[in-house]
Amino acid sequence: TAFSPAYTYNQIKIDNSDCQGSYIYRAMEQMLKNGALPFSKFAYTDRSCSKLPSEQEKMQALPYRIKGFQRLTLGADEQRTDMLAMKQHLAQGSPIVIGMMVGGTFMQDMAGREAWIPTEGDHAQRGFGGHAMCVVGYDDFKFGDTGGFLIMNSWGPEWGRNGMAWVPYSTFDYFAKEAYAVYPQGEGVEERPTRFDIRFGFVLNDGGTNIPLRHMGGNVFRSSAAIAKGTKFKIEVTNNAECYTYVFGQEADGRNYVLFPYTPKHSPYCGITGTRLFPSDHSLMADDEGSMDVMAILVTNQPFDYPKLNEAMSASTASGLDARLRAVLGSELSDEVRFTDGTTIGATSESGRNALAIVLELEKR
Repeated sequence: TAFSPAYTYNQIKIDNSDCQGSYIYRAMEQMLKNGALPFSKFAYTDRSCSKLPSEQEKMQALPYRIKGFQRLTLGADEQRTDMLAMKQHLAQGSPIVIGMMVGGTFMQDMAGREAWIPTEGDHAQRGFGGHAMCVVGYDDFKFGDTGGFLIMNSWGPEWGRNGMAWVPYSTFDYFAKEAYAVYPQGEGVEERPTRFDIRFGFVLNDGGTNIPLRHMGGNVFRSSAAIAKGTKFKIEVTNNAECYTYVFGQEADGRNYVLFPYTPKHSPYCGITGTRLFPSDHSLMADDEGSMDVMAILVTNQPFDYPKLNEAMSASTASGLDARLRAVLGSELSDEVRFTDGTTIGATSESGRNALAIVLELEKR
């Protein structure tokens, strides 16, 4: 089914700009909350962007809501796309909406061309502007052994080859500024995941090996041995079922903070299976404060108001992050979790509760 770009754009355009642009994040939020209409039900014209849908048309759009989206940037960096994550999502069927700086030969000399290879003048980006497009494929062996992404433009079949062109990875990294993976609408869009299935652990920056963990009881796991202060590490989470993932930390003075989502533009929704490292492009470090770093992984079957949850945990008088999670979430937390050992720890639950929480304690000296 082809969907109407006008239905989405006309509702998210920059105030008083008519047809002069918007933001990708607005489009993601619009499609997630309100859906879209097929092209046949909401006509598109390039002459005006002022037509707004009726209440009846808005109701007709709701069944076409996307299941979720994920901002793919390196850590909290707003201007660097995570190309490895892009390939992971593309391989599992998620198209990628991108924001890229375009101009020069990209606009003037692309008819019939298979690829965009920018000139030296293009790299100066004089007269360039942001443009939203869709990445629909990748090939690690394109352009010899350097690889590239296949981009679908919106400028008609005359641009590139039938409206598409390849862009080398290095070019994409230089010109692309935003990327969002889209989890399209599918069967059971209103259904919540009925089970949790994750693996988790710590991974050292040096060598990429996992830090052995031992079960302390309940949902708490601790490193089997202390690591040296100053050691850099990441949190590793693998989801084998659709879920929402949040990561919290706790300061030595007991205050809590949010490790993921990095910013409000980053979605906790994990619609494809795979392994994610937090933070993706930066690192956590065992600092000089205290003898233990404490973090929590919260996996849910629906989106949670995580800033509010973090505030509630910080205000809780319960002792320890595990106790605070239980005090704040109460009966929403699964209490029937099965753990399996390995280089990372597996956790599965089919109890019908809304959330599964894991507390990780990292000893340091």
